[in-house]
Amino acid sequence: MNLETAKRLVNEKYAWPGGYPMYAIMKDGEALCCDCAVKEWKQIEEATKDDGHTGWEIADVTVNWEDTECVCCNCNKKIESAYGND
Repeated sequence: MNLETAKRLVNEKYAWPGGYPMYAIMKDGEALCCDCAVKEWKQIEEATKDDGHTGWEIADVTVNWEDTECVCCNCNKKIESAYGND
């Protein structure tokens, strides 16, 4: 993962065009919400630059299309879905 892709989540909570809710998929497969990505940016940035194994490496930034049970691994809040019925 490059740092620019990780920065996208910190700068844009919703994908454009469409306004779909985004979140990070961490290297261990867990989900991380945008708010926690902003809050923990320093650790994410360091882990991404150094390719370290701290648990803060982002594998991808994507849209939560329909998963109504998607929960942030850091704060345990539900991550908004684009089309799922809550």
